Amino acid sequence: MRKFRKLIGVILSQSDEPYQARLLNGILEQAFKLNYDVAVFAAFMKSKLSEEWHSGELNIYSLINYSVLDGIIIASDTIVPAETAQEICSDIKKKFRKPVVSVDIYQEDFNNIFTDDKSNVKMIISHLIEEHQFTDIAFMTGIKGHPHATNRLTGYYEALVEHDIPIDQSRVFYGDFWYHKGEEVVQALLADTSRPLPQAIACASDTMAISVCEALKAHGIRVPEDVAVTGYDSIDEGLNYVPSITSSKLPSDNTGKRAMKLLHSLITGTEFTDEKCEPDICVYKSCGCKIDASEKMRTERGTWRSIDYTGSFNSVYNAMLEALISEKDFRKYMEAVSWYTYQLGDFSSFYLCLCENWDNLGETEQNPNYLKDGYSQTISLPIRIVNGNCNINPEVCFNSREMLPALYENRPRPAVFYFNPVHFNDRCFGYSVISYINKPVTYPECYNHWMRYISNSLESLRRQRNLKYMYDKMEENAITDLLTGIYNRNGFNLYANDILDSAKKSGGKLTLIMGDMNNLKYINDTFGHIEGDFAIKTAADAFRTACSEGMKCFRIGGDEYIIISEKVDSQAEIDRVKASIASYLKHINDTADKPYSVSVSLGVYFGEADSFENIEQPMAIADEEMFAAKEKYKKEDGFDYRKSRSAK
Repeated sequence: MRKFRKLIGVILSQSDEPYQARLLNGILEQAFKLNYDVAVFAAFMKSKLSEEWHSGELNIYSLINYSVLDGIIIASDTIVPAETAQEICSDIKKKFRKPVVSVDIYQEDFNNIFTDDKSNVKMIISHLIEEHQFTDIAFMTGIKGHPHATNRLTGYYEALVEHDIPIDQSRVFYGDFWYHKGEEVVQALLADTSRPLPQAIACASDTMAISVCEALKAHGIRVPEDVAVTGYDSIDEGLNYVPSITSSKLPSDNTGKRAMKLLHSLITGTEFTDEKCEPDICVYKSCGCKIDASEKMRTERGTWRSIDYTGSFNSVYNAMLEALISEKDFRKYMEAVSWYTYQLGDFSSFYLCLCENWDNLGETEQNPNYLKDGYSQTISLPIRIVNGNCNINPEVCFNSREMLPALYENRPRPAVFYFNPVHFNDRCFGYSVISYINKPVTYPECYNHWMRYISNSLESLRRQRNLKYMYDKMEENAITDLLTGIYNRNGFNLYANDILDSAKKSGGKLTLIMGDMNNLKYINDTFGHIEGDFAIKTAADAFRTACSEGMKCFRIGGDEYIIISEKVDSQAEIDRVKASIASYLKHINDTADKPYSVSVSLGVYFGEADSFENIEQPMAIADEEMFAAKEKYKKEDGFDYRKSRSAK
């Protein structure tokens, strides 16, 4: 697997989240400048819809073939649960001997780099002090001991110290970076009746700032008139909140650039010069300033719309899921998937990679036995879209250790490949890859849900295919003799007259070769029905192996068999079939060491088909010849039921 440029692996989760998206943009911008390809391996979501579903998400990390990568950047803080992140790190340490950079979480034996959260928080606190003349500022940081929480709290401390404001630990609170803890903080502040509420509550995330605002409003306290509130990370929820949250964008794009520069220096053995970012804050209404976030967003976007819904994935007119679930044919399903990729915008390439036996045909509730962990050795590539050109071919396959053949193609410019899981709960179907050439971007926000439609509709298709498989099996069992595996009388009734009619329409000949076992009653009575079953199966195998293309073989009674065909065009072919049956039986009789011989009497009809109205008429002719052969057998053999191999 020869590569034309070095390949960097990035391991994280939820690529389209603000922190991860900016981190990736920084990594990609720097990687492309340095002429690296990038492969991003990510679960779509950190949160658990269920244990089984989350297990299916995390399976994507088992795809990584470390021997293909030239360096790794891992953001383990984005991967949940933490145990999984540590398992990945342990796996890297065992299997990878090239440079690794860990982002924002210290990992022993790796090179580590951290986001400069401190400077921006310090700037927000300084804004509250210098612009609003606040001296009593509470701070709600994240989980105690978490590096982001610690860094942001340090920024708060440093701003107070630089402005000669004493640090009051009773004004410091710990949250969870989410919407749950605001009420607890406000309750604690209200419970302290010895002093008024703080002039401002600064928070280490916008989500916590919103929870504080909601709690204050619930107690009749106005924001920002009574208490100012600020956040951090400048997410859409904070911008759209009323009042819009004064905040700061995460400088994780700077972190990504620094991580990639550090990795490059380790790969090439060159010196690394760290470059911290300049602090920058987004001032809106929640701190007491009068800047309208929505007006600013409209100016930047050039429209009042946040999303263009016309023809988009989010449109109420999007019937993608219904269209996919309606398809029962695999190829048509893939054609529908490829058509709906227009909703993903301006990507360079898209690949759907499915495991061998992804639909697990024949699965039952008693024996599910589906793929949960890892990926099959053989991966099929039913959809390949490159530069708008779509190729649908379920027969194209590659080894899963390659991960994707496109990684090894010679492109004039570097590219990023996003590897994401395709699964239904813990059932692994495969993975998808979306790629962008020389564009430092993440996939669109709709991609997560778009791929959920793919996964869910694949499960629907899988169930339909399994239902058809089981129905076909039931139908096959209904027309198949369970003892011998050839068609039974039901099968004969289903196919025989159709073969006759087809021969009549084509003006061809009809062939019937009938056989009746000799001495079956004697074998059953003398040696038991187990031996009788052996004799029956032996005779059936003789007929089956004698059949060539265009022949069908049936067991139409306890000891009666028939071969029917409209494809035989010579007596020589009939003689070959008869000789094959005799040869097979002789071989079994000579080698099976049974106290009896298995033999059949044969009768044949070979002639025109258009003179018969039904199959019973030519059968009667063959049956008459078979009866004559049986009489001859009795006469020549003396019909000696005691005759056996041991008596010879």
